[in-house]
Amino acid sequence: MSYFITTDATIDLPLSYFDKDFHIIPMSFVLNNTEYGIDKFLSCKEFYAEVRNGSKPTTSLITTYFTCENLRPILEAGNDILHIAFSSGLSGTYENAVIAVDTLRAEFPERTILLIDSKGASTGEGMQVYLAMQARDKGLDIHENYKYLSDLVDNICYYFTADDLFHLQRGGRISKAAAIAGTLLQIKPLMYCNINGKLIAIDKVKGRKKALLWLVDMLCEKALKDRDDQVVFISNADCVEDAEFVKNKITKKTGRTNVHITDIGPVIGTHCGPGTVALFFIGDNKISPKDETLKNL
Repeated sequence: MSYFITTDATIDLPLSYFDKDFHIIPMSFVLNNTEYGIDKFLSCKEFYAEVRNGSKPTTSLITTYFTCENLRPILEAGNDILHIAFSSGLSGTYENAVIAVDTLRAEFPERTILLIDSKGASTGEGMQVYLAMQARDKGLDIHENYKYLSDLVDNICYYFTADDLFHLQRGGRISKAAAIAGTLLQIKPLMYCNINGKLIAIDKVKGRKKALLWLVDMLCEKALKDRDDQVVFISNADCVEDAEFVKNKITKKTGRTNVHITDIGPVIGTHCGPGTVALFFIGDNKISPKDETLKNL
Protein backbone atom coordinates (compact mmCIF):
# COMPACT_ATOMS: atom_id res chain seq x y z
CA MET A 1 0.00 0.00 0.00
CA SER A 2 1.37 3.42 -0.93
CA TYR A 3 1.90 6.20 1.57
CA PHE A 4 2.04 9.96 1.30
CA ILE A 5 4.71 12.18 2.80
CA THR A 6 3.13 15.42 4.01
CA THR A 7 4.52 18.53 5.66
CA ASP A 8 3.90 22.20 6.42
CA ALA A 9 4.58 25.24 4.23
CA THR A 10 7.67 26.06 6.26
CA ILE A 11 10.06 23.75 4.42
CA ASP A 12 11.40 26.36 1.95
CA LEU A 13 11.93 23.88 -0.87
CA PRO A 14 10.52 24.45 -4.37
CA LEU A 15 8.03 21.93 -5.69
CA SER A 16 10.57 20.85 -8.30
CA TYR A 17 12.17 18.74 -5.55
CA PHE A 18 9.03 16.63 -5.19
CA ASP A 19 6.93 14.47 -7.47
CA LYS A 20 4.17 12.04 -6.49
CA ASP A 21 2.46 11.12 -3.23
CA PHE A 22 3.39 14.36 -1.54
CA HIS A 23 1.38 17.20 -0.02
CA ILE A 24 2.18 20.54 1.64
CA ILE A 25 -0.30 22.03 4.11
CA PRO A 26 -0.43 25.76 3.27
CA MET A 27 0.32 28.38 5.91
CA SER A 28 -0.86 31.94 5.61
CA PHE A 29 0.81 35.24 6.35
CA VAL A 30 -0.62 38.74 6.43
CA LEU A 31 1.16 41.64 4.76
CA ASN A 32 -0.29 45.14 4.45
CA ASN A 33 -3.69 43.86 5.64
CA THR A 34 -3.83 41.21 2.90
CA GLU A 35 -3.67 37.48 3.58
CA TYR A 36 -1.36 35.41 1.37
CA GLY A 37 -0.40 31.77 1.18
CA ILE A 38 -3.79 30.12 0.65
CA ASP A 39 -5.64 31.79 -2.22
CA LYS A 40 -3.26 34.67 -2.96
CA PHE A 41 0.49 34.39 -3.34
CA LEU A 42 3.50 36.66 -3.31
CA SER A 43 6.95 35.88 -4.70
CA CYS A 44 9.97 36.00 -2.39
CA LYS A 45 11.30 39.05 -4.24
CA GLU A 46 8.01 40.91 -3.81
CA PHE A 47 7.75 39.88 -0.17
CA TYR A 48 11.25 41.01 0.83
CA ALA A 49 10.89 44.26 -1.10
CA GLU A 50 7.85 45.07 1.04
CA VAL A 51 9.67 44.13 4.25
CA ARG A 52 12.68 46.24 3.32
CA ASN A 53 10.27 49.14 2.80
CA GLY A 54 9.01 48.79 6.35
CA SER A 55 6.02 46.43 6.07
CA LYS A 56 5.53 44.17 9.08
CA PRO A 57 4.12 40.77 8.10
CA THR A 58 2.61 38.34 10.59
CA THR A 59 1.92 34.61 10.53
CA SER A 60 -0.54 32.33 12.30
CA LEU A 61 -0.58 28.67 13.30
CA ILE A 62 -1.87 25.91 11.07
CA THR A 63 -4.99 24.90 12.94
CA THR A 64 -6.10 21.40 13.86
CA TYR A 65 -9.15 21.81 11.62
CA PHE A 66 -7.08 22.92 8.62
CA THR A 67 -4.65 20.04 9.12
CA CYS A 68 -7.54 17.56 9.16
CA GLU A 69 -9.05 19.14 6.05
CA ASN A 70 -5.77 18.74 4.19
CA LEU A 71 -4.99 15.19 5.27
CA ARG A 72 -8.47 13.65 5.23
CA PRO A 73 -8.76 13.36 1.41
CA ILE A 74 -5.44 11.49 1.30
CA LEU A 75 -6.72 8.97 3.82
CA GLU A 76 -10.08 8.67 2.08
CA ALA A 77 -8.20 7.71 -1.09
CA GLY A 78 -6.70 4.74 0.76
CA ASN A 79 -3.23 6.11 1.54
CA ASP A 80 -1.23 6.06 4.74
CA ILE A 81 0.56 9.27 5.85
CA LEU A 82 3.99 10.13 7.21
CA HIS A 83 3.76 13.77 8.32
CA ILE A 84 6.87 15.89 9.04
CA ALA A 85 5.88 18.92 11.11
CA PHE A 86 7.26 22.37 11.87
CA SER A 87 9.34 22.40 15.08
CA SER A 88 7.43 22.14 18.34
CA GLY A 89 10.05 24.50 19.77
CA LEU A 90 9.11 27.29 17.36
CA SER A 91 5.37 27.03 16.86
CA GLY A 92 2.15 25.56 18.21
CA THR A 93 1.53 24.09 14.76
CA TYR A 94 3.06 20.79 15.90
CA GLU A 95 0.72 20.48 18.87
CA ASN A 96 -2.23 21.15 16.56
CA ALA A 97 -0.92 18.41 14.26
CA VAL A 98 -0.82 15.97 17.19
CA ILE A 99 -4.51 16.63 17.89
CA ALA A 100 -5.34 16.35 14.18
CA VAL A 101 -3.56 13.02 13.88
CA ASP A 102 -5.42 11.63 16.91
CA THR A 103 -8.70 12.80 15.37
CA LEU A 104 -7.93 11.24 12.01
CA ARG A 105 -6.76 7.96 13.54
CA ALA A 106 -10.17 7.65 15.18
CA GLU A 107 -11.88 8.36 11.83
CA PHE A 108 -9.63 6.01 9.84
CA PRO A 109 -8.58 3.16 12.17
CA GLU A 110 -7.51 1.07 9.16
CA ARG A 111 -4.96 3.69 8.06
CA THR A 112 -1.46 4.36 9.43
CA ILE A 113 -0.67 7.99 10.31
CA LEU A 114 2.77 8.73 11.72
CA LEU A 115 4.01 12.13 12.90
CA ILE A 116 7.59 13.45 13.12
CA ASP A 117 8.56 16.61 15.02
CA SER A 118 11.24 18.03 12.71
CA LYS A 119 12.65 20.14 15.58
CA GLY A 120 13.52 22.68 12.94
CA ALA A 121 12.28 24.95 10.20
CA SER A 122 13.05 26.25 6.74
CA THR A 123 15.16 23.99 4.60
CA GLY A 124 16.37 22.01 7.62
CA GLU A 125 12.81 20.75 7.89
CA GLY A 126 12.68 20.54 4.10
CA MET A 127 15.86 18.47 4.10
CA GLN A 128 14.11 15.86 6.24
CA VAL A 129 11.25 15.77 3.75
CA TYR A 130 13.72 15.45 0.88
CA LEU A 131 15.55 12.57 2.57
CA ALA A 132 12.29 10.86 3.51
CA MET A 133 11.18 10.92 -0.12
CA GLN A 134 14.53 9.50 -1.22
CA ALA A 135 14.22 6.74 1.38
CA ARG A 136 10.70 5.92 0.18
CA ASP A 137 11.98 5.74 -3.40
CA LYS A 138 14.59 3.22 -2.22
CA GLY A 139 11.81 0.99 -0.88
CA LEU A 140 11.52 1.85 2.82
CA ASP A 141 7.99 1.27 4.06
CA ILE A 142 6.27 3.85 6.24
CA HIS A 143 7.44 2.33 9.53
CA GLU A 144 11.04 1.94 8.33
CA ASN A 145 11.01 5.53 7.07
CA TYR A 146 9.60 6.77 10.36
CA LYS A 147 12.44 5.06 12.25
CA TYR A 148 15.01 6.44 9.78
CA LEU A 149 13.75 10.00 10.35
CA SER A 150 13.40 9.56 14.11
CA ASP A 151 17.04 8.46 14.30
CA LEU A 152 18.11 11.31 12.01
CA VAL A 153 16.25 14.31 13.42
CA ASP A 154 18.75 15.18 16.16
CA ASN A 155 21.63 15.05 13.69
CA ILE A 156 20.26 17.68 11.32
CA CYS A 157 22.36 20.76 12.02
CA TYR A 158 20.89 24.26 11.57
CA TYR A 159 23.15 27.32 11.54
CA PHE A 160 22.01 30.87 10.75
CA THR A 161 23.27 34.39 10.55
CA ALA A 162 20.98 37.40 10.27
CA ASP A 163 21.85 40.70 8.61
CA ASP A 164 18.99 43.04 9.53
CA LEU A 165 19.21 43.79 13.26
CA PHE A 166 16.28 46.17 13.01
CA HIS A 167 14.10 43.28 11.86
CA LEU A 168 15.14 41.35 14.98
CA GLN A 169 14.33 44.46 16.99
CA ARG A 170 10.87 44.76 15.41
CA GLY A 171 10.29 41.11 16.26
CA GLY A 172 11.10 41.79 19.91
CA ARG A 173 14.33 39.74 19.98
CA ILE A 174 16.67 42.65 20.74
CA SER A 175 16.27 46.20 21.98
CA LYS A 176 16.27 49.22 19.69
CA ALA A 177 19.49 50.42 21.31
CA ALA A 178 21.15 47.06 20.60
CA ALA A 179 19.95 47.18 16.99
CA ILE A 180 21.37 50.67 16.49
CA ALA A 181 24.68 49.88 18.18
CA GLY A 182 25.02 46.52 16.43
CA THR A 183 24.30 48.03 13.04
CA LEU A 184 26.83 50.81 13.53
CA LEU A 185 29.48 48.30 14.61
CA GLN A 186 28.52 45.77 11.89
CA ILE A 187 27.78 43.12 14.54
CA LYS A 188 26.23 39.93 13.12
CA PRO A 189 24.53 37.33 15.35
CA LEU A 190 25.34 33.63 14.96
CA MET A 191 22.48 31.23 15.73
CA TYR A 192 21.49 27.58 15.65
CA CYS A 193 18.51 25.32 16.39
CA ASN A 194 19.12 23.32 19.56
CA ILE A 195 18.00 19.76 20.37
CA ASN A 196 14.59 21.08 21.43
CA GLY A 197 14.07 22.83 18.11
CA LYS A 198 14.50 26.32 19.56
CA LEU A 199 16.45 29.10 17.88
CA ILE A 200 19.41 30.07 20.07
CA ALA A 201 22.10 32.75 19.73
CA ILE A 202 25.56 31.24 20.07
CA ASP A 203 27.86 34.16 19.46
CA LYS A 204 28.39 37.30 17.41
CA VAL A 205 31.09 38.51 15.03
CA LYS A 206 31.97 41.81 13.44
CA GLY A 207 31.29 41.89 9.72
CA ARG A 208 29.13 40.00 7.26
CA LYS A 209 31.99 38.06 5.68
CA LYS A 210 33.11 36.67 9.03
CA ALA A 211 29.55 35.53 9.74
CA LEU A 212 29.33 33.72 6.39
CA LEU A 213 32.72 32.08 6.90
CA TRP A 214 31.55 30.91 10.32
CA LEU A 215 28.83 28.90 8.56
CA VAL A 216 31.46 27.24 6.40
CA ASP A 217 33.63 26.49 9.45
CA MET A 218 30.70 24.84 11.25
CA LEU A 219 30.11 22.48 8.34
CA CYS A 220 33.80 21.62 8.05
CA GLU A 221 33.92 20.93 11.78
CA LYS A 222 30.71 18.99 12.27
CA ALA A 223 29.45 17.43 9.02
CA LEU A 224 29.57 13.65 8.88
CA LYS A 225 31.61 12.62 5.86
CA ASP A 226 30.81 8.91 5.62
CA ARG A 227 27.01 9.03 5.20
CA ASP A 228 25.51 8.09 1.86
CA ASP A 229 22.58 10.43 2.56
CA GLN A 230 24.73 13.49 3.33
CA VAL A 231 23.45 16.56 1.53
CA VAL A 232 23.96 20.28 2.15
CA PHE A 233 21.33 23.01 1.81
CA ILE A 234 21.90 26.76 1.97
CA SER A 235 18.87 29.01 2.30
CA ASN A 236 18.82 32.74 1.74
CA ALA A 237 16.41 35.58 2.41
CA ASP A 238 16.84 37.68 -0.73
CA CYS A 239 20.66 37.52 -0.63
CA VAL A 240 21.52 34.77 -3.10
CA GLU A 241 25.00 36.20 -3.73
CA ASP A 242 25.89 35.51 -0.10
CA ALA A 243 24.52 31.96 -0.41
CA GLU A 244 26.65 31.46 -3.52
CA PHE A 245 29.67 32.72 -1.57
CA VAL A 246 29.06 30.11 1.14
CA LYS A 247 28.50 27.37 -1.45
CA ASN A 248 31.74 28.18 -3.27
CA LYS A 249 33.72 28.17 -0.03
CA ILE A 250 32.21 24.80 0.97
CA THR A 251 32.98 23.29 -2.42
CA LYS A 252 36.54 24.61 -2.35
CA LYS A 253 37.22 23.40 1.20
CA THR A 254 35.45 20.04 1.11
CA GLY A 255 35.04 19.10 -2.55
CA ARG A 256 31.30 18.63 -2.00
CA THR A 257 29.11 19.05 -5.04
CA ASN A 258 25.73 18.08 -3.55
CA VAL A 259 25.13 21.60 -2.23
CA HIS A 260 21.72 23.14 -2.92
CA ILE A 261 20.69 26.81 -2.65
CA THR A 262 17.07 27.65 -1.85
CA ASP A 263 15.01 30.71 -0.94
CA ILE A 264 13.66 31.37 2.53
CA GLY A 265 9.95 31.85 1.90
CA PRO A 266 7.65 34.49 3.37
CA VAL A 267 6.46 32.41 6.34
CA ILE A 268 9.95 31.89 7.78
CA GLY A 269 11.12 35.20 6.30
CA THR A 270 8.53 36.99 8.44
CA HIS A 271 10.56 36.02 11.50
CA CYS A 272 14.16 36.04 10.28
CA GLY A 273 14.08 39.07 7.96
CA PRO A 274 15.91 39.82 4.71
CA GLY A 275 19.60 39.05 4.53
CA THR A 276 19.44 35.85 6.56
CA VAL A 277 21.62 32.97 5.39
CA ALA A 278 21.08 29.48 6.83
CA LEU A 279 23.09 26.28 6.45
CA PHE A 280 21.78 22.72 6.95
CA PHE A 281 23.57 19.34 6.91
CA ILE A 282 23.86 16.04 8.78
CA GLY A 283 26.30 16.41 11.66
CA ASP A 284 27.65 14.32 14.50
CA ASN A 285 25.44 16.21 16.95
CA LYS A 286 23.84 19.57 17.53
CA ILE A 287 26.06 21.77 19.65
CA SER A 288 24.54 22.66 22.99
CA PRO A 289 26.40 25.55 24.59
CA LYS A 290 24.82 27.45 27.42
CA ASP A 291 21.68 28.94 25.92
CA GLU A 292 21.95 32.65 25.37
CA THR A 293 19.61 35.26 23.97
CA LEU A 294 20.11 38.07 21.55
CA LYS A 295 19.69 40.47 24.43
CA ASN A 296 23.42 39.98 24.96
CA LEU A 297 24.14 41.28 21.46
